[in-house]
Amino acid sequence: MSDPQRTPLNAGNFRKKYTESVKTEKDNVLEKGTLSLAQKLELRLALMTCRRRVVDMEFALAMIGIILMVFEAELYINQKISKVGFYSLMLKCLISLSTVFLLIFICAEYYVSAKIRALDSNIQSVLSVMTFRQWMYLVLELVVCSIHPFPGNIKFEYSSTQGVIHSVSIDAILSIVMLGRLYLVCHFAVVHSNMVTDTFIYSIGMISKTKINTTFVIKALISKRPGFLLIVVMVTTVIVNTWAYRACELYFDRNKYKKNSIFESLWIITMVFLSSDHGDVLPESYCGRFVAVVTAVMGLITSSLLIAIIAQQIEHTRSEKHVFAFASRVQTSCKKKSAAADAIKSFFKLTVLIKSGKAGYREISRLKDKVKQSLKMMRTTREEMMDIYDDTVGVVDVAEVTWRVEQRVGVLESRFNSLEEKIDLILSKVER
Repeated sequence: MSDPQRTPLNAGNFRKKYTESVKTEKDNVLEKGTLSLAQKLELRLALMTCRRRVVDMEFALAMIGIILMVFEAELYINQKISKVGFYSLMLKCLISLSTVFLLIFICAEYYVSAKIRALDSNIQSVLSVMTFRQWMYLVLELVVCSIHPFPGNIKFEYSSTQGVIHSVSIDAILSIVMLGRLYLVCHFAVVHSNMVTDTFIYSIGMISKTKINTTFVIKALISKRPGFLLIVVMVTTVIVNTWAYRACELYFDRNKYKKNSIFESLWIITMVFLSSDHGDVLPESYCGRFVAVVTAVMGLITSSLLIAIIAQQIEHTRSEKHVFAFASRVQTSCKKKSAAADAIKSFFKLTVLIKSGKAGYREISRLKDKVKQSLKMMRTTREEMMDIYDDTVGVVDVAEVTWRVEQRVGVLESRFNSLEEKIDLILSKVER
């Protein structure tokens, strides 16, 4: 007979109790903050995946809002719709809806990032890792991403550079400022970089106390693919500023559509970007002038980066520098030997001619000049050899040689210490 106090084993109850016990242990571990390295990396990987999905939604919502804004602006510029029409109100409502969801996901992204920083610092409170700078960044992003053409038709009196006054919709300014959401493209590229998602790289960063953050990833991308990134920045700047310039001019006066066509605007922005003369065409609105100034500044920055990248690409690597220095030293040494041989040969010839007394004044002067030129060539080649040596041996080479010397000195010290220990052992045995 079975014991009435014993209850039969139920698989469902056992699984439920086991799951609850595991969850309790996990909660206790999280509360105590005694996560092992494997658990910490696993939890961080889950948070990184969550942040990547949130940033993906941010990027998608930002691009959807910009596309809807451009579509609505193009319809208005081409006089297909009016600002008080149904289609304009519908598109603006969709833009506002996407903006609201975008702001929510920005707050969620900051929350997940704060949890990641709290996990890295072994801090339980998420608010403790939110510094004043982080709060300022959050507020700034919310302000930038909240600007959009909202439903309605608000106009203001706007004067051109020639003094012509027009009644312009406020959407002209809001649409240009809304393009500031394109900064999320950089954020999207950073969170999808393997330097952020790879656990191995994160472990190396923790061991070396190096922060694998956005700045680190951007610097790594610039070092790895500088030409590709520069081309992408240049093309993106030209395309975005072309549309912004065209929108500024046509919002001011929609009757000048041919003058401010897409190809004419592209030509003007390209010339300004390359810091060239753009001819007789000038922006008629202050908004267009502002876009032109921003384009010129971006052109100067990218031109400077282009020069730096070209200079870096044409510079010799370390091995190439040593090979070039070796070849230059060989050639210079040959020149020095040849000059020394010419000097000796000319000197002996001059001595023989002077002793024989058969040489004329011109021949003696020619041989003396040749000896002087050979000696001058020898001094020049000696200086070239020193310059080649100075250019080849840099700070890195000196540091490497110093490191090797220190290693060898350490090995010698260890050998001397072991030798002294053996001598002391031998002397102690002899004394016994």
